Formats: sequence, structure tokens, C-alpha cells
Amino acid sequence: MIMPRKKLIRTDEFPYHISARSNNKDWFKLSLDRVWEITQRGLVYANKLNSVEIHAFVLMNNHYHLLVTTPNADIDRFMRTFNKYISEQINIYSGVINYKFGGPYNWSIVSKRQYLFNVYRYVFRNPVKAGVTQTCEEYPFSSLHLEVLKAPGLVNYRPHFDDGHIEWLEFFNRVKKQEDELIRRGLRRANFNPMLQSIVGESS
Repeated sequence: MIMPRKKLIRTDEFPYHISARSNNKDWFKLSLDRVWEITQRGLVYANKLNSVEIHAFVLMNNHYHLLVTTPNADIDRFMRTFNKYISEQINIYSGVINYKFGGPYNWSIVSKRQYLFNVYRYVFRNPVKAGVTQTCEEYPFSSLHLEVLKAPGLVNYRPHFDDGHIEWLEFFNRVKKQEDELIRRGLRRANFNPMLQSIVGESS
């Protein structure tokens, strides 16, 4: 059964979790180094046209995760510009004609702060769960990697956590498979709800 597409909710108050996959969940046809460069330039370009606050970004081999707040309540405009830029640039570098993402991007509004840091954890743990790295911060195609290294980058990331890396890294690297699955399901909802009463908040 095909589920109806949820009606977009525009907000200027709460962050969105956004994810998008390539066609047929196939790889991006380019090295991740090149795709990472394209996505970073794309975030800068889209942000110039539609000002947002970019909190986190993780690029995998066939999809990405983004945490972003839209002060002008224009997530649709920002995402249209961002994904179009990525598609056009991958066309240029790979020679793949009419490249596009496999369907519309997925979004969920994280309106409860006690859940927000679990969403960060879910996003940053993607490469660990995929068996690519042992820890979240090792993965080079992640805003967390830049944050830990204090490395210069094109994008001005504004995470909700401070520079106390040890405490946050321990939290992000914590293995909780049951919670990960509940968070994944919760992110399918328009308003994120992991349906778990005991899920940890920002102070855990």
C-alpha cells in the first residue's frame, strides 16, 4: 500500500531533520570526497539564497542527513535550491544525464529539545552503524568530524551542543540499537516522536 505524502509544515521555530537518497539507493557515481565538496558548496549556495541555520550534515554513499532551522519558514525553497545544485553538479562531474534524487526528501520537525540530541546521535552514528568507522568523529564526511578537529570548512555549522567534546562524543557513540530503531521510525512522522518514554535527553 502506498502511503500518502505528508503535507509540508513550514516552521521558523524548530529544526528539521532532512534525509534524501539517490536514485534506486545507488551510489552517487563519484568519490565521496567529490560529493562532499559538492554538498558543502551546495549548502553555502542555498544558504545565500534562503538564509538558514545549518546544525549538522552527514554524507553517506547514497544518501545524506541534514539538521537545519529555517528562520524564514522556507524549508521547501532551501531544499529545492540545495538538491538542484547537487544534482546539476553531479551531472557535470559524472556525466550522468538527468541525475536526480530517488523521490522527494524526507523531513521531520524536532519540536522537543529533549529529543533533539538523540536525533544528532542518530545522524552522527550512521557511518558507525554502516560499519565504515569505529566512532562517529572518525568519519570524514560529517560535520562532527570538522567540529572535533576544529577544521576550517565552507559551511558555518551551528550545532546545539558546545565545545565539551568528551561528554558529547561519549553520548553520540553510545550503542542503543533499540532506541536507534525507534528514532528511525519517529523520523518518519511530521513531528518527530520516538514513542519511547525513557529516551535520554540533553542532560544524560
